[in-house]
Amino acid sequence: MLRSLLLIVVYLTFLGLGLGAPFVLTLGYVWVDTFQPQYVAYFVLNQLPVSMIMGAASVLAYVALDRRSPPRLNLVSVLQVLMGIWVTLTLIWAEAPALAWDKWDWAFKTIMFSAFVPLVIRSRVQIEAFAQIYVFALAANFIPFGVKTLISGGGYGVNLGLQGGNTGLSEGGLLSTLCLMIVPLALFLGRHGQLLPRHKLMPLAYLGIAGLAVATALGTYERSALIGLVVLAAYMFMRSQHKIRFGLVLAVLGIVGIYATSSHWTARISTIGEYNEESSALVRILVWRWTLGYASGHPFGGGFSSFVIDHIELPGGEILFSRAFHSIYFEVLGEQGWVGLGMFLTIAGSTIFGLRRVAKRTRNVPHLAWCAEMSDALQSGLMVFLSAGAFVGIAFQPMFWYFIAMSISLRQYVGRVEREHAVKPTVTGRWQGRAAAAVMGGPAWQPNRLVPPEGVRPRPH
Repeated sequence: MLRSLLLIVVYLTFLGLGLGAPFVLTLGYVWVDTFQPQYVAYFVLNQLPVSMIMGAASVLAYVALDRRSPPRLNLVSVLQVLMGIWVTLTLIWAEAPALAWDKWDWAFKTIMFSAFVPLVIRSRVQIEAFAQIYVFALAANFIPFGVKTLISGGGYGVNLGLQGGNTGLSEGGLLSTLCLMIVPLALFLGRHGQLLPRHKLMPLAYLGIAGLAVATALGTYERSALIGLVVLAAYMFMRSQHKIRFGLVLAVLGIVGIYATSSHWTARISTIGEYNEESSALVRILVWRWTLGYASGHPFGGGFSSFVIDHIELPGGEILFSRAFHSIYFEVLGEQGWVGLGMFLTIAGSTIFGLRRVAKRTRNVPHLAWCAEMSDALQSGLMVFLSAGAFVGIAFQPMFWYFIAMSISLRQYVGRVEREHAVKPTVTGRWQGRAAAAVMGGPAWQPNRLVPPEGVRPRPH
C-alpha cells in the first residue's frame, strides 16, 4: 500500500516538474523504463501505460517547449535511427512474426528514445541528472539483492530483488551485467556530482552503491559476471591516473572476494573451463555455430526472436529446438543479419573511440576535467557490456543504448564548450598565450578586445 502510494507520488512529481522544466520528463521516462514501477506497484500504476504516457509527454514537451541548441549531426545518432528503421524492415521477413512484433514493440522504442535523449540532455546539470536518475533507479532494484547476498550468499536462479520471475531485472545475466556497468558511473558521481549537497560522506555512499552492485553481480552466480568483473577491473586500471593505489585496492578486494565466496559459487564458476562437458556452455556453442550457418544463407537475418527455428544436435544424438542465442553478437546476427551486426558494432566502436578522444582533449582542462572522468566511466561500462554480453542475449536492453545516449550528450557538450571558447586563428604571438589562458579557465576573453599585458602598449592598427 505505502509502496504504491510512494511510487504514484514520484511518478506525478516527474510529470508536474516537467511542466516547468521539460527535460525532467525525459528523466521520468528513464526512471519508469529502468525501475519499472508498474511491476512492483499494487494499484493504479500497474493498470496504466505509464511508460507510454511519460514517453509521449517527453517528446511533446521537447517539440513544444524545448527546441533550442540542437546537437550537431553525428555518425552514432544517424546509425541509431538507421538501426531503428532496419529492425522494423526485418519484420517483413521475420521467421516468427508474432514473436518478432512482441520484441519489436519494446526494442524499437529503446533504440529511438536513446536517439532522442541527446536532443534534450545538453548541459552539465542535465547530463548529471540523467546519470543520477539512472543509477538510483537501478540501485532500488539491486540494493536489496546485494544486501541479501551479503547475508545469505546469493545463488544461481535465486530472486532476491524487487521483481520476481526470470525476465527483466530478475534475470541473472542481465542484472549482473547491468550492475557492473554502473559501478564506474556511481564512483564518478561520488567524486564529481553537483546536484546533491556535497558532504564528506557522499563519496562513501556512492562507494557503498558500487560495492552492493558488485555483490549483486557475484550473488547471481553468473559466469558472465566474472568475465565482466575482470574486464571492468582491467579497464578501470588502465584508465586510472593512480595505478599503484588502484592496483592495491584491486588486490585487497580480490583477496576478500576469494575468501568471501562460497563453495557453491566456486563450483559454478569453475565450469567455465569445462565447456565441452558442461551442458549449458556446450549448447551455447552449438547454437552459435547454427547461427553462423543460418546467417550465411540469410544475410539479412530472420527478424526478432528468430532463434525459435534453430535446432542443434548434442553429441549423444539428442536434438534441441528453440534455444536462445545467449550472446549479443549472435543475437544481432541471427535477428538482424550482417547489416544489423555491422551497425551495432559501428555504434559501439565509434562511441568508445569518441569517448577516448573526449578524455584526451579534456583531461588537462580544469573546467572540463569532469568530462574526462565521465568519459572513462562510460567507456568502462561499455567494455563490460561488450565482454559480459558475449554470453548473454541482451543486445536491445536499455542499458547499452542509454550509455550510448549519455556518451553522445557528453561529446556534444564538450564540443559546444570548445566552440564557445575557441581562439580565433588570427591571434598570434604574445596574445595567443593570454587567449589560451582564458580558454583554460583564466580571465574571460573577448574577441577583438584583448587587453595587453601591463606595461605594454598595443600596436596601432
